[in-house]
Amino acid sequence: MKRTAQEAAETRKSILAAARALFAEGGYAAVSTTEVADRAGVTRGALYHHFGDKAELFRAVFSNLETELNERVTAQALAHDDPAAAFVAGCRAWMDFAARTDYRRIAVVDAPAVLGHEEWHAVDASIGLASMQGGLKALHRAGVLAERPDRALATVLFGALTEAGLAAARGDGEPDELFGAFLELVKHLARPGARAALA
Repeated sequence: MKRTAQEAAETRKSILAAARALFAEGGYAAVSTTEVADRAGVTRGALYHHFGDKAELFRAVFSNLETELNERVTAQALAHDDPAAAFVAGCRAWMDFAARTDYRRIAVVDAPAVLGHEEWHAVDASIGLASMQGGLKALHRAGVLAERPDRALATVLFGALTEAGLAAARGDGEPDELFGAFLELVKHLARPGARAALA
């Protein structure tokens, strides 16, 4: 009997969940596809039916993690009608997610090595940098930012926010202090009368 599309989707989902947990626990190099298949409750043949090799499986895990991060950021931002409050909430959600140990292990430690710097950066930037650009443009339209933001500014602020999250994950500072320092950077770009909105 042929497996249904739904069954195939559930199998793929189980494999991804198992792989993500194992990659987060031990790192890419220490995890075998046999371990992933065992934890997912599938055969290695089923795993290789969905993913050509371990690198392809990791790529899917990384992409899903980045997508989950972006969905979290978007949800937090959309919970606010005010553009400044939405920007602050979205950035805080990003930093909190980046501070997670599974994100650090998969997205920061392993992804550049497994995928190569260019592919890793392309995936990371296509999601996170785009969100930062969108948030800054919304601040400009609302009259909070003095100058129209460009990609260079979004890149710098995105890098600062990501590093703040990673520092929090490493224990190199208190999350609130690190996030406060990031907001101070943004406030320097705001119109004097609008800086309080970014508190």
